[in-house]
Amino acid sequence: MYVYCFCFANLNINAMKRFIMLWALVAMFLGGCTVKPAPAKKNTAGQPYDVVVVCAEDVWRGDLSYALCDLLEEPLPGLTRPQGHFNIVKHVTPERASNIDKMYPNLVVVSVNPAVSETTYALSKNLYARPQSVITLTAPTEASAIEFVEANAATLREELERGERNNSNNYYAQNPATLLMADFEEHMGVEMLIPANFFKATTREKELLWYIRDYPSRAQYIFAFRMPCDPSLGQDMQALSALGAMDTMFSTISSKGADGSYMRISSEPQSMHITYDVEINGRRWTEMRGWWEVANDFMGGPFVAYANVDVDKQETLVIAFGLYAPEDPQRNLLKELEHLIYTVK
Repeated sequence: MYVYCFCFANLNINAMKRFIMLWALVAMFLGGCTVKPAPAKKNTAGQPYDVVVVCAEDVWRGDLSYALCDLLEEPLPGLTRPQGHFNIVKHVTPERASNIDKMYPNLVVVSVNPAVSETTYALSKNLYARPQSVITLTAPTEASAIEFVEANAATLREELERGERNNSNNYYAQNPATLLMADFEEHMGVEMLIPANFFKATTREKELLWYIRDYPSRAQYIFAFRMPCDPSLGQDMQALSALGAMDTMFSTISSKGADGSYMRISSEPQSMHITYDVEINGRRWTEMRGWWEVANDFMGGPFVAYANVDVDKQETLVIAFGLYAPEDPQRNLLKELEHLIYTVK
């Protein structure tokens, strides 16, 4: 200690400053090695397609709540048991929104502010948790907010849907079924993500691909085939032709232990919902939602199929996703399959 004190005493002022700065830099370096990085944002709470609505109590008690319910909870067509596009978990006011409330995968925040001149919305990603989509709607009056929601329902719903779709596909892309994907590309001439734990099932129809992911109480199916077509036919006839080919392909699949059983498309008219010109990654698809069933057995469930007409090759690509879930909610299980069509390239 006496030696160090003597050295300090005999240093000139400039030398002492340099000495102190040197030790400050050393201390900063050593300290930097032990500083922990900022913690990553927490994962979301709840389930996919869950939504928390944040707005003032008086606004929620008015007609805006009906407009938001129509936007988010409109029944998704094609399911055998009614379920909305999204599920509103709860409504909270801004001042009562807890950290848990802010961690849900989807938030819709509505602010009525007379100072703004027009109604606008903004989309934020991973604001409080990940993966998360937050829509913030700002309007000068409650009436203008209602008018905006009703006029832009499809756009607002697609903003949230896109987030769910990307989350699901990004998750499954981390662990793909590479052998099945190669088999799919060889058979169909296009690539598509296929998640792990699917296996290839055998059918009596060599043109039909059938992949299954089996669970104790449910199963998910992927079907795919190509068929010749007449590009001059109208969209409605093209859709009926694809459905007819699907029905024929399904008929080659029978249920174990049930004599005379075979798979088919349900003839219930309320089950079918067709949407034309669904553009996905530069391709136009016809989307067909409905029910499948097994004749002479008690199995069945929802399906969604996509048909794309290749004018040059005069053939139609058909990719279908089916679900057997007699006890579980169907929307999320079918949606995670349906999202895969957006990986076709």
